[in-house]
Amino acid sequence: MLIFPKGAAPVATLPAALATYNNRFYRANNLQVQPSALGDSVELVVVQTLPVQKAAQSYALKLRGPQSPLSRLRGAGYQILVIGIDNLPLLLQTKDLAEYQRFYEREIKN
Repeated sequence: MLIFPKGAAPVATLPAALATYNNRFYRANNLQVQPSALGDSVELVVVQTLPVQKAAQSYALKLRGPQSPLSRLRGAGYQILVIGIDNLPLLLQTKDLAEYQRFYEREIKN
């Protein structure tokens, strides 16, 4: 999941750019990209689903590479977080991104 401030310009074009990237490099995974709002101040671009956590973490790392559509977004103020398919609906319901970020740092990132 990519997190942007509400109204950030890249959110409008990023889903299509990520779909093209995923089709080129991750065709076998059939990844789906969808934008979503999280409260009044945050927009998400959610990429679903990779089979295991390590694959998702590898994907998140490769999104920082030169072939990724994110390579042109330097300084755009986005974050990348890996979130499980079971945790995504909970985050969308609670809208508590700060709590999820603490959970991510503590339980997933390492």
